[in-house]
Amino acid sequence: MDFDRVNFIFPHDSVDAVNPDRAPSHARAFAYPQYVWYFLGSFIAIVSLVRFVTTFVSWSRSNSRVVVHTSSPRGHRSFRRIPLAILNAVRNAIFRTTISCGSYTLNLTELFLGCGYMALLLTWALINTTSIEGVRLSPQYYANRTGIIAATQFPLMIALGMKNNILTFLTGISFDKLNILHRIAARVLCVMLWIHGVGHIIESGKAGNLEDLQQPWFQCGITAVSSLTLLCLFSFRPLRSRGYELFLVAHFVLALIVLCGAYYHANNNGFGYFLWPSLMVWGIDRFLRFIRIFCVNGGLSTLFDTKTHALRAKVEIISPQFLRITVRRPDYFRWSPGQLAYLSIPSVSATPWEAHPFTIASIDGNIPRAAKGQRLSQDSSSDKANSVDSTTTTSETQSPPGCNKLVFLLRVHDGFTKRLLNAAGSASPPNQMFNAYIDGPYCAPPSVRGFASVVLFCGGSGISFTLPLLLDIIRAANMGTNPTCRRVVMIWAIRDADQIKAISEDLLLALDGVSNSIAIDIRIHVTASLPDESDTEKCESSFSTFDTRLLPIPGVGIFSGRPNLKAIVDSEVGEGSGPISVNVCGTAGMAESVRSALRVISSADILNGGAQRDFTH
Repeated sequence: MDFDRVNFIFPHDSVDAVNPDRAPSHARAFAYPQYVWYFLGSFIAIVSLVRFVTTFVSWSRSNSRVVVHTSSPRGHRSFRRIPLAILNAVRNAIFRTTISCGSYTLNLTELFLGCGYMALLLTWALINTTSIEGVRLSPQYYANRTGIIAATQFPLMIALGMKNNILTFLTGISFDKLNILHRIAARVLCVMLWIHGVGHIIESGKAGNLEDLQQPWFQCGITAVSSLTLLCLFSFRPLRSRGYELFLVAHFVLALIVLCGAYYHANNNGFGYFLWPSLMVWGIDRFLRFIRIFCVNGGLSTLFDTKTHALRAKVEIISPQFLRITVRRPDYFRWSPGQLAYLSIPSVSATPWEAHPFTIASIDGNIPRAAKGQRLSQDSSSDKANSVDSTTTTSETQSPPGCNKLVFLLRVHDGFTKRLLNAAGSASPPNQMFNAYIDGPYCAPPSVRGFASVVLFCGGSGISFTLPLLLDIIRAANMGTNPTCRRVVMIWAIRDADQIKAISEDLLLALDGVSNSIAIDIRIHVTASLPDESDTEKCESSFSTFDTRLLPIPGVGIFSGRPNLKAIVDSEVGEGSGPISVNVCGTAGMAESVRSALRVISSADILNGGAQRDFTH
C-alpha cells in the first residue's frame, strides 16, 4: 500500500493548516493495519501447515497394515518416546486445562487466542501515539488508526461466524469452534471502534470543530458501533440461551445495521474498500447455503410443484424428553460421522427462516463397494422394515443397513423442540410426518481412524455424535479398512431407560455379525433410578420399558447409576498401548471430568510405552 497518498482527508484535518503530526500519523494509520494482517496471515499459515501434516500422519497410520495390540505389556523406558511425551504434556497444558468464569469454560488455547488477538490489535493501535510536541496517546494518532485496523478486521470477524469459510478448510477447525473466536473478535472490535469514536470526539473538541458530529457519516458510525455493542451484549450466554430464537433475529438485524452503517461511514471518508470484503464474505456464505439447500431439497422439482415435497421427516416420541427424527437421505447429500445439519420444519418453526443444528446420528451408506476379501454385514429385511422412503443404491455403491437415512436425536427443550413434541404428540398414534428442509452438512468432526483404541463418552442427546463414530468404526472393521483399531468403548449416561429405544435398532443391526478383529464394549448407564449414588451393578431386570433385545448381546451392558469416568479413563489408558482417541459429547461437567482424568496421567507413562492420548470435546 502506498503510504504517500494525500487524497484522503481525515475528519479532523484542515487542508490549509500546517500540522507536523499529520504525515507520520497518516503513514502509521495505513502501515500498522498491514502489520496486523502479516502476523495473522503467518499464524493461520502455521496452523494450516500443522493441520495438513497431522492429517497426513493420521491418514498414513489409518492405512498402515501394522496391527497394534492394546494388551501388549509396557516395555522399558525409551528416550525415543520423548517427543510423544512432550506432545502429551503440551496437550495437557493448552487443550485439557480449562478456566471457568460463570457459565463460560475456555481451555488455555481459546483463552490464549482471545487475549492474544486483543493484545495484537490494541498494541498496534496504541503504540507510537506520542505527538511531536510530546503529548502521549494523542488522539490524532490513535483515533484514525483504530478505526482503520477495525475496518480491516471486519472480514475476519465475519468469516469466523460463517458456516462456509476457507478458514475451516485450511485449519480443520469446525465453524462451531471458530464461532467462539467470532464472538471474541466482535467484542475486541467493539472496543476498538469505541476508542476510534471517542478519539475523534476528543480531537474535534480540541480543534473546536464539532460540526463533524452532526454529519450523517458520523451518525452512521455511532449507529453502527452502538448496534455492535447491543449485539455483543445479547451474545452473552445467559441472555443467548434464554431466548435463542429471538437472539437469531436480533443478530441478523443488528449485524445488517452494523455492516451498512460502517460501510457508509467509511466510504464517506474514502475507506469503503475496507468494508467491501466483509459484505462479500457474508454474501458468498449465503449464496453457497442457498445453492446447497436448493440442490439438497429437490431443486426445480419442488420449486415448480408445490403439491409435492422432496423430504419428509418422521418424528417419533421416544420419551417426553427425547425425540427421534428420520429423514430419507437427500440426493447429493454426503456426510462424515459426527457432522451436523440444519433442520427446518416449516409447520413447526416460528419463523420462515428458523433452522436448528442437530448432529446426524447415522452414517453415510454411499460408500465404495467392499473390495475382494472384505465383508460388509447386511440385513435387508431389517433395513426394509426400518427405512423411511428407502432408495435404491447404484451399482457403484453398497449401503449398510439403515444408512440411507438421516437420523436426528433431539433433547426436548423450550422453543422449537417443545413445539415439535406437541405437534407429534397430537397425532394418533403419536408419530407424524412433516415436510422438512435440510441444510448441510457442516462441522469438521475428529477422525478416529488410525487409533489402537477409541473411547467415546456421551450424555443424553450427545449419543448423536458418538453413535455414528461407533458405527463407522464397526463398519471399517467389517470391511478391513481400519486394521489398527482393536478396541472401542462407548459410555452413554442417560436419565431414563426409555431413551435406549432411540438407538437399539441401529446397534442391533451394527453388532449383527461384527468382525472378530475388534473388541466392542458398550456401557449404558441409567441415572434416574439412583440419582445420588454411583452404583454400577448390572440391572438386567430393573427396567421394563426399554428394548431388552440388547441384553443378550456380548459387549453390551446396561447399568444403574452414574459412570465412574475417572476409573474408566484410568483403566483404558493404563491397560492400552499405542494411540488412544478419547471423545466426549455431553455436559460441561462430563467433559471436565474426562479432561481431569487425562491430565492426571503422567507423560512419563508414555516414556515407558504407555498409550498416547488424543482428546476431543
